[in-house]
Amino acid sequence: QAEKQDVALHLEGEHARIIANKTLIDELLYNLCSNGVRYNIRGGSVAVSVKPKDGKVLLVVKDTGIGIPREHQERVFERFYRVDQGRSKQNGGTGLGLAIVKHIVAQHNARIELESEPGKGTEIQIWF
Repeated sequence: QAEKQDVALHLEGEHARIIANKTLIDELLYNLCSNGVRYNIRGGSVAVSVKPKDGKVLLVVKDTGIGIPREHQERVFERFYRVDQGRSKQNGGTGLGLAIVKHIVAQHNARIELESEPGKGTEIQIWF
């Protein structure tokens, strides 16, 4: 998907261990990376990093995409919510990806934070 969209993927990190359901964590990563690619610009990038920090494990997925306006940021984790109805349908979005991510985060007693600015991209941090 990233290659077709001309989006580079960067993976980095340190050894870190969490107690988690591997299948759910795979789904979480897939949804975050897929969104990062889907709502990016040609020639953009998605960076995924993992590192231990402050006694926890921090997962960060950061993209250089279209970003999310502030007034939509609280709602993007709701089922079926789409910031841009037309663009989401055009790109195959169902409006479920971030709702699934939020549910997986809750199941693992983790915390999710989102920072985004239109035209500059989105960064999602998950603290395990």
